[in-house]
Amino acid sequence: MKFLMACLQAVLNFFSEILFGCTHGRVTRPFTLGEETYEVCLDCGKQIYYSATEMRRLTPWEIRRMKVARAGEVRVIPINTPLPHLVQRDQKPNVAA
Repeated sequence: MKFLMACLQAVLNFFSEILFGCTHGRVTRPFTLGEETYEVCLDCGKQIYYSATEMRRLTPWEIRRMKVARAGEVRVIPINTPLPHLVQRDQKPNVAA
């Protein structure tokens, strides 16, 4: 009976992992390499970014902000400035009919 329950549990775990993905229940301790602090899931191997100052995992929004800030890709464009690559609405396209 225990063998049957163990097999059933393994099958349920398999399908729940396929449907919902890894739960990252078993992770390493947080460690820092370079400027990044993260944990690694022992089941799937995914790096989970970690905040060493707040002692918690980072949200996807915080990870995007961190990567953009490090890459220096933050640009501010005023709304009122016309962009040269946009076509004005009053101009007609140069397409033969």
